[in-house]
Amino acid sequence: MRGRVLLLLLGSVVAAGLSFGKPMDKGRLTRSDICGECHRDIFDMWQRSAHAKAMEDPVFQDAFRDTRSKEGEAVSRVCLGCHAPAVEFAKDAELEKKITWEGIGCDICHSLTAVRMEGTGPKLVLEPGPVKRGPIRDAVSTGHDVAYSELHTQSLVCAGCHEFANSDGTAIMTTYSEWKGSESAKQGKTCQLCHMGRTKANVVDPKVKRVPGQEVNLHEMPGGHSLDQLHKALTVSFQPERKGDELLLDVRIANRGAGHAVPTGMPGRRVFLDLTVRSSDGRSFEERKVYGKSFADASGKTITRDSAYFAKGVKLETDSRLRPDEQRVERFRFPIPTSATAFVSVKLRYEHSPTGGPENRTSITFLSEDRTLPPSGAAKP
Repeated sequence: MRGRVLLLLLGSVVAAGLSFGKPMDKGRLTRSDICGECHRDIFDMWQRSAHAKAMEDPVFQDAFRDTRSKEGEAVSRVCLGCHAPAVEFAKDAELEKKITWEGIGCDICHSLTAVRMEGTGPKLVLEPGPVKRGPIRDAVSTGHDVAYSELHTQSLVCAGCHEFANSDGTAIMTTYSEWKGSESAKQGKTCQLCHMGRTKANVVDPKVKRVPGQEVNLHEMPGGHSLDQLHKALTVSFQPERKGDELLLDVRIANRGAGHAVPTGMPGRRVFLDLTVRSSDGRSFEERKVYGKSFADASGKTITRDSAYFAKGVKLETDSRLRPDEQRVERFRFPIPTSATAFVSVKLRYEHSPTGGPENRTSITFLSEDRTLPPSGAAKP
């Protein structure tokens, strides 16, 4: 009898979604591992996301330390507003608590009640506690209160961390405003459509409740570092042509799949179009086009590290990124005689270099195509 009572008590705790004496108190953020006790599939997806690694990622930590060293403690704290938003609610100025190091945890999004567009950028308004908010109208739960949130069906929910201006009002990250002016926005295509597609999974672990045939939003939320997302965003085609003793090459590059500029986010991100042309008579040529944002600091020097974008006096120099639905034709000429065979290689590469040097640099080649052009007049195979 005693064992049966104990099992019933444990079962009620699991069904309630609590973590053995850690209730979802008003004003207190719930750790994501507690959410994961009942929402296991969603928790597992989230753990693989950039949101979950937003604070602990070694690349971010290096950039964070670099910012603190070069720009000071106050400026480095700005980074935590997005990479560790639990700091304020957890009163964890020393960055010692577990909830701080889970980055963008479950309760940051599901306690969100508003995003205020003001000052240097959007501000998150959180109301943590027993009520969890989301985009499902008829959601029910035995573990906590639930509320339908129209905000969670809109791109605005993402703006709090994907739109930022520095203390001078200089726009640094403009992903949300890029989307807002796009054809995707006009057609009602939200950020969630591309970054939180539907997948089969258990909304609630079967140990709590069995619900057949479930689909949930993908909580891995792949972004710019995802090979699949890069493939979806940009298309490239090229047409070589011989004219006299020149090889003419038109490369068409188009942003067909992203509802924002490519690349977007921090200005340290770039997309490179690299061309290599070799000829059978020993000639070799290389050309490059760079798509990205460039800023200068107060002294006019071009910024190469993420930490410097938060300083005063920063100004935009150039913006060569591909806008939503934009297509460009890049034209190249190479002095290759008609008697020589030409070997053409075209590559697209995404890169993020947060500290400006080779350390911590992310580099992804997401398109590579080679083509051989026989001498003019040669018989085609």
